[in-house]
Amino acid sequence: MNTKTEQLAKTNTRKIPNNLIREKLRGKSLYYKGYRDVLSGNKQIEEIMGNGSLQSILVMALGFFIKCRLDKKYYLATNEAGLHLGHRNNLSTDLGMFLKEKVVLNDQYFKIAPKIAIEIDVKIETDRDLDYIFAKSEEMMKFGTQQILWIITKHKKVFIIAQNQNTQIVNWDDDILLMSEPNQTPIIINIKQLLEEEEIEY
Repeated sequence: MNTKTEQLAKTNTRKIPNNLIREKLRGKSLYYKGYRDVLSGNKQIEEIMGNGSLQSILVMALGFFIKCRLDKKYYLATNEAGLHLGHRNNLSTDLGMFLKEKVVLNDQYFKIAPKIAIEIDVKIETDRDLDYIFAKSEEMMKFGTQQILWIITKHKKVFIIAQNQNTQIVNWDDDILLMSEPNQTPIIINIKQLLEEEEIEY
């Protein structure tokens, strides 16, 4: 048995530590992308838990853009905000917009889903990205999320998943309507334009 095969066999039989779990979806543990490298000793856990540089900068740019236009009745949460949406459903979101009147601020996860969420890339270990994207989105919508944007940086595409609407896949240089409410100015995002305005090279 070669070294790589031996490492894989050990990974498959060893109990995986809880600190490598990124989310729990419908009772299933979902592990950080790259967790096998930690188990095999090739990486430290800190190397796989953080966002990549592009994802981090994009979260920052989107956060500032949205916050300047967001009605004050909403909180804008970033930094992989934790969501406890029920028994064995502990998720997170890169950017979430929560109605203030429904939120209790403390040191625990949000107990409600954000009205609108933005996710940047898939950060769990999976070879079925689409299954994860749609399963997580469906679970969040059960709890009240109205719209989820999934930004896929590798392909410069955005999935737009919304309640009672057909799912769309658009280019990230398209204008995307993020929020539209009576008596409020709509929030429209164009990711390519935002990156250029912020002089973010990618």
